[in-house]
Amino acid sequence: MIMSVVHRKGGEVGMIVSVVHQKGGVGKTTTSINLASALVLNNKRVLLVDMDPQAHSTKGLGVELEDSNPSVKDIMLKEATSLFAQYWAGDIHEVIRKSPREGLDLVPAEIRLSQTLEELYGRCSKNFRESILSKSLLPIMDYYDYVIIDCPPGLGLLAVNAIKASQFILIPSIMSKLSVDSITDLLNLLKRAKGTAFEDYRILPTLVDTRLRATNEYVIEELSIHKGKVLRTQIARNETINQAQITHQDIFAFAPGSRGAEDYAKLAKELLKLWEE
Repeated sequence: MIMSVVHRKGGEVGMIVSVVHQKGGVGKTTTSINLASALVLNNKRVLLVDMDPQAHSTKGLGVELEDSNPSVKDIMLKEATSLFAQYWAGDIHEVIRKSPREGLDLVPAEIRLSQTLEELYGRCSKNFRESILSKSLLPIMDYYDYVIIDCPPGLGLLAVNAIKASQFILIPSIMSKLSVDSITDLLNLLKRAKGTAFEDYRILPTLVDTRLRATNEYVIEELSIHKGKVLRTQIARNETINQAQITHQDIFAFAPGSRGAEDYAKLAKELLKLWEE
């Protein structure tokens, strides 16, 4: 657990980026972990927030929690209920854990995060319960260059909290009709949560198999309606990435010379150029 964190120079506030898609299996966690790691390799200080009750990012970084260890559910419940605040007196600084990669920190999740939803719906107004994560992250926003939020599948309260907290939305989409069609629902949610003028999102093609030429051409054509919103970088389907996940490592630690590492390095470079402009 981190006992102290060094402030960034000048007290600048970092950017919050949510990795969101309502479908599972599109590469949200893989992208969250490897993008965060790639940003660290570009000399950025990064916090990864696991908002999925399945805790895939937490497990993917090899972080194991004891029952007594606080997680993201604790900071949300403390913000939501005065009763819980009496039970747990900590704040987000007490939840942050170091990951195996120097410069990448983690706010972990665990299965009880799903139970948190019942408390939030029962005790909080809509506007308040959708903004709890934003309030919880405020104390650490000048410690990190980027905060990456790994969202659960679906467009429920946890995803809405992440979206409302974020300045930028990254949408991984596999090369399938169902995945592409689902983007419309997500964009409608973005407009409701962030306002109709919100345009700070990009779509990332994932699990791209170059052998499936007809499918790829169809999907790219379907995505063409989102003019200027589809990233040039594509993440190829890559067995090495799967092997890295099995060993609880990011792709750069597991196989730095692999195609997967090359793809995520390109993604970080493309996004950094976009963000810094």
